[in-house]
Amino acid sequence: MSILKALVRQIASKATGRRVSTPTQVRELIDRREFDAAAGAIDDLPPDLPRRDIEVMSLQAELAFRQFRDEDADRLFRSVLRLDPGAASAHYGLSLMMHAKGDMEAALRHAQFAINRTNMEPRFCAQLGLCHVVLGNFGPAAVVLGRATRLNAADKSSWNNLGIARRAGGNLDGARKAFRRALDIDPGFAAAQANLEALEDDLRRYTPVAIGGPAKAAEPVAPDPLLAPVRALADDDRLDEAIDLCERLCVDHPDSLPCVAELYRLYSDLGDVRSGLDALEAFRESHPSDIGVVAELGKALEREQQHQLAEPLLERALEALPDDVSLLLSLADVRVDQGRHTEAGALVERAYALEPTLQMKGRVASSLLLRCRYADCLRLVEEIIAEEPATAVSMVGVRVDAMAHLGRQAEALPLLDKEIERSPYVPMLRFPRAEIRLLNEEFGPGWDDYAFRNLSSTRHLRMVAFPQWKGEPLEGKSILVLAEQGLGDQVMFASCLPDLLALGPARVVVEVVKRVAPTIARSFPQCEIVPTKQDAGLEWVRDIGDMDYFVPIGDLPSQFRRTRADFPDRRSYLVADEGRVAHWRGKLAALGPRPKIGVSWKGGTERTRTVLRTMGPALLAELQSAVDADWVCLQYGDVTQGLEEAAAAGLKLHYWKDAIDNLDEFAALVSALDLVVTVCNTTVHYAGALGKDVWVMSPKVPEWRYGLRFESMPWYPSSRMFRQREDGDWDSVLTDVGRELSSRFGRPA
Repeated sequence: MSILKALVRQIASKATGRRVSTPTQVRELIDRREFDAAAGAIDDLPPDLPRRDIEVMSLQAELAFRQFRDEDADRLFRSVLRLDPGAASAHYGLSLMMHAKGDMEAALRHAQFAINRTNMEPRFCAQLGLCHVVLGNFGPAAVVLGRATRLNAADKSSWNNLGIARRAGGNLDGARKAFRRALDIDPGFAAAQANLEALEDDLRRYTPVAIGGPAKAAEPVAPDPLLAPVRALADDDRLDEAIDLCERLCVDHPDSLPCVAELYRLYSDLGDVRSGLDALEAFRESHPSDIGVVAELGKALEREQQHQLAEPLLERALEALPDDVSLLLSLADVRVDQGRHTEAGALVERAYALEPTLQMKGRVASSLLLRCRYADCLRLVEEIIAEEPATAVSMVGVRVDAMAHLGRQAEALPLLDKEIERSPYVPMLRFPRAEIRLLNEEFGPGWDDYAFRNLSSTRHLRMVAFPQWKGEPLEGKSILVLAEQGLGDQVMFASCLPDLLALGPARVVVEVVKRVAPTIARSFPQCEIVPTKQDAGLEWVRDIGDMDYFVPIGDLPSQFRRTRADFPDRRSYLVADEGRVAHWRGKLAALGPRPKIGVSWKGGTERTRTVLRTMGPALLAELQSAVDADWVCLQYGDVTQGLEEAAAAGLKLHYWKDAIDNLDEFAALVSALDLVVTVCNTTVHYAGALGKDVWVMSPKVPEWRYGLRFESMPWYPSSRMFRQREDGDWDSVLTDVGRELSSRFGRPA
């Protein structure tokens, strides 16, 4: 809108007495059911409001939904997503609509994606928490509803739902506080009153014991006689009075960190965490040399998941206070979020040495699990359960994960089945069961559980406005296939694209991460390939137009690979550039007449069990005694040190960096080789999909993709498995590989 038009609009607004409104004010009117006023306020949104057209449609859609005009609401929400496919407010709106229709899984996914886009919006958190409560996912519900109440302390429904989640999780004292907060906001809130009365019955009958808890509360500061009256008011649930008194104490004692820290804790309990953080920030500004406030602020920021801001404060505080247990644990949580599990584990173990409690032992067990020290983890879990049997339920996730990775799936599965029967929609139970089932080739039920993967690890969840395909007829229809997970998984799941095309869709659009797009496009010319960064913005969806369905690529096997017999005997489905294959054949031939064997030795990251999937590159030198060959490095990433280690052991590896960095070139190089020998990583998927003979060196208990027993991966008929007999035993694997190399190529002179 031009400056002149904006001025005219302002003059007209003054002349008619109508004021310019804000989106927040409109939503407040909608919440108060003042629908006519809300409609007028939408018209009065300022003309220079950023993305005004999207904001107007989103508000009109929310208004229509609250007025039970569902068709109008659905049309408007989807219109927003045509303009901005990643618009969080519209995905939140679709969550509301799916909830109203009883499709709780879709409601949950849209709400989670809205939060992924902007996790500081209280209504998004409130909606996601409600979805979790309805589905019985009380642990995740308590976490997200805790955030909702911290962001909007006046939301009585979120306080009530938080009480429900806490009660179900055994945190009865926390539940009582939540129900009372809801009743403080609205003394006539019947649902909260009924829940509080039921809770009081629970408290009269029993007191449960739990290890840890789903949400972090602000930690009480050290006892201080000055604060005794404040604590008394807080213990009596008179938080507003406690805050008023504590603020007066802060004014009267401006150098007292305990007073400010207590004020932060009180504000957090009230749900106004921002005011608490502001108090700590103000004290730090006036006391820059006080390491205590640095520590308190760092812990508070970590508690609010603001890890980038928290990290330098926690590191600085720990230098001065190396034996502070709460600091050690807060920095450990930051390191876990960064995927630095080894460093996190060392911090947790330091904390346990200083404070050897049962709860701390549970933290150590969880840390050992993340570091793939499964036997140590399980030993600790069994100690905890023996010491306090009531913890068995809260420790079931850690326990079964450790069992499964120790090869004790037969013991782990019944434990999961029992909990899932009680709580069938909990992602943290369903996804581990999926991994166990798929690892044991129980493909049908395994895929059913696998559908919960992105709700177990939500950072990768993405949603679009189209209906999600669940196997409906596709003849003459259009479908979008969304990319997900890593490169290897995308290549593996792409083996289902021919099955999808066989259903006769008129149009198949396939999103793939840019690096793999040229190879996929050449291999599936019937599909429209969209190269992307695989991010949550989804701007490219605007350009493909309306689609009848969408499906995450990881959902395709649930339709097409439900038994071992469903895997086609298709040797290859990826197609490399023939010209580049010829180029690499020529380059390799120039090395001499020996066999050309590609190798790689490292797989994954700390998040994905690299410690189990990686061998020292020098170990590969043993294979030279089995065959006289030219060895080609296929390892991705920084391989400088690996090449030096191999050379020191007498193994010369030919390495062409450009052929590793460019995945289409990588496909051509792999196609030109005689054989690929690799640990479990993306190289397996590329070689197998290209139909190249690939020998896979596997841990004793690998990722589910590699199974426990089959000799050849069903995804890739050209693959062959070589498995560790005992954990970490690469020597026996290399012996087996060497024997087969000699058989295939003949022993060297």
